[in-house]
Amino acid sequence: MVQTFFGRFGWFVALLALQVFVFNHIHLLGYATPMPYIFFFCTLTSQTPRWIYLTAGFLLGLLIDLFTNTPGMAAASLCLTGMIAPQLMRLFLPQDKDKDDTWMPTARTMEWGSFLRYTFCLTVINTVAYSLLEAFTFANWQFLLLSMGGGIIMSFLCVIGIEAIRHNSTKHGK
Repeated sequence: MVQTFFGRFGWFVALLALQVFVFNHIHLLGYATPMPYIFFFCTLTSQTPRWIYLTAGFLLGLLIDLFTNTPGMAAASLCLTGMIAPQLMRLFLPQDKDKDDTWMPTARTMEWGSFLRYTFCLTVINTVAYSLLEAFTFANWQFLLLSMGGGIIMSFLCVIGIEAIRHNSTKHGK
C-alpha cells in the first residue's frame, strides 16, 4: 500500500515537473501545447475510488495552473477527466478481466488497442475541455479547432511514448 502510494506520488511529481519545465514551452506552430500529465490517470488502478480521481486531478491541475498562470483551466479540465476516467476504464475493460478485480490500465493488461482507445478518449476529453476554457468563445473557431487537434495529437503521442518506455522497461525487468 505504501509502495503504491509512493509510486503514484512519484508519477504525480514527475508529470507535474515535465509539464511545467518542458512541455509548457513547446507550442506547435503557436497553436498546441502537449499535456502528458493525462498519463497520471493511467497509473490509477481499476478499484481507485472516484474521489481520489477528482482530488488528484484537482491538485495536479491546481499546481499546473499556479505554475503556468492559467487560473483554474487545468484544474477544471482534469476534474472532468477524472470524473469520466473510471467509466471509460470499464468501457475498455479487457474481456479476460473481472469487473471486481484490481488491475492497472497499461498496454500489458489491456493490450495496446484497448489502451490506446482508453488514453485517446481521456486525451480528447481533457484537451477539448482545456481548449474551450482557454478560448471561452467560438468567435475564432478555426484557431480553436487547430488548438484542440494539435493538442490532442501531441498529448496522445506523449502518453503513448511514456507508456512505451514504461512497457519496455518492465518487459526487460528494469
